[in-house]
Amino acid sequence: MFRNTCCRNTASAAVTLHQDQALNTTLFLLKSFGPTGFLLREEGEVRDAKVCLGDPHTCTCPVFTKEQEPCKHICWILLRKFRLPREHEYSFQHGLVERQILEVLRGLHQTKERRTGGDSSAASGAASPPAAAREAGSVCRRVIQAQDVCPICQEGLLEKKLPVSHCRFGCGNNVHVSCMKVWDEHQSRSDGDEAVKCPLCRERFSSRKLLRELVRSAARLSTASEREKPDRHLGVLCHGCRLGPVTGKCFKCTVCRHFYLCEDCSLKGCHPQHPFASRTKRREKWRLVADDLKGATSQSADDSLVPAAADPLPRSVLHGLYTVRVRPGSRLLDVGQQCRLCLLDFVLGQRVRTLPCRHKFHADCVDGILRESNSCPLDGYVIYSPLTCSTSDRKPSSKAAATRPDLNLKDLFVPGVALRGRNPKVTPSRGSLRLEVLPSSPVTSNTSQRRMADRFQGLCFAAEEGTITALNPASSMQRAAGSSHR
Repeated sequence: MFRNTCCRNTASAAVTLHQDQALNTTLFLLKSFGPTGFLLREEGEVRDAKVCLGDPHTCTCPVFTKEQEPCKHICWILLRKFRLPREHEYSFQHGLVERQILEVLRGLHQTKERRTGGDSSAASGAASPPAAAREAGSVCRRVIQAQDVCPICQEGLLEKKLPVSHCRFGCGNNVHVSCMKVWDEHQSRSDGDEAVKCPLCRERFSSRKLLRELVRSAARLSTASEREKPDRHLGVLCHGCRLGPVTGKCFKCTVCRHFYLCEDCSLKGCHPQHPFASRTKRREKWRLVADDLKGATSQSADDSLVPAAADPLPRSVLHGLYTVRVRPGSRLLDVGQQCRLCLLDFVLGQRVRTLPCRHKFHADCVDGILRESNSCPLDGYVIYSPLTCSTSDRKPSSKAAATRPDLNLKDLFVPGVALRGRNPKVTPSRGSLRLEVLPSSPVTSNTSQRRMADRFQGLCFAAEEGTITALNPASSMQRAAGSSHR
């Protein structure tokens, strides 16, 4: 069999780079032209790329036109779509002959256990918990297995943890809501049907009205902390400079729990008695800092990784998180509201925990993770830190201080003067002192109390028929001096 391209035994540097880009980039499979032709679009891009597998492979992107090497789009089809291992000999060739393409299409490169496991999971796909109301003729949703992937972005559903929807009138398979939006935008150009077609079975997926509602619900499930820069370690305050959140490289003591330092304080030698672990992005794993290199981390050995169990969430903090039970009429029962861990809808009677980053999960799903980790499983937000808790205790908000029941006028104390509130209408005796706090100057915190006390101490009061007259401090001092001369 003759080949149009030469066969190589190892991947070139350019192909290795393109493989890394393909595995770290979100691409959408918009259309298939037979078994070997595909139309792709990168997330955030407008221009599409058409890939054709053959001898040689071709792509319409400018990178392939310039380098004539398998670009990230070709690598994505081989690695994501057909699940070729990146070290497989078919994954870095310039092209594949007909026999090799048939092997790739049939999945002969996969192990027998993986293929049988995928077939058994598809055959045993059970129906999801019954919904409160389902359209006539709709099918049940298939249970998401660990190996299930989105047919559009080819990424694992349980690994990506994005909101999903299912084909309601066809196969019942699950698809990312965000991917279905891109798929519908592309399909709506060619047909004006009000129904969205399933990318797998080509049957009716759902109505476009329902899809728009699912997109809005998915936007509500995403919080602002997910959109923060990955080098901002949310919820972490530096124990050296007391600033936060720590940005850039973050250091954590491997002995003292919940002890963090920023890069500047680490270079200053704060807390030198214990070794540290570091990470640059909040979703990365902690790596031990080498003793012989200042500020450098040992990236080579896997034993340098610090397990997440080294920093579990305290039991008291876990039970103190805001938890509700789903009741009739709750917004958690709206269309598209689901747990981002198991990707199942919220059901009546379930307990739902809300983390400080505003993410909502089933209590049964998130409690096991929080017992081993002190951060949100979606955005890496650090939930508990003694430094942040003590800071919040020392500096209560003015709104919270104004609503405290134990903070009243009795707390305002001036030595030698008894205070009476304005609400209890008590008739003062003749010659007694009476203090009135005007509504325009409410007492809402300890600082305002001290200012009020200083103001009262700087004034002299004269009792006349049960009322108080405030005098100028200078004139009151002169009167006091004149009375002493007399």
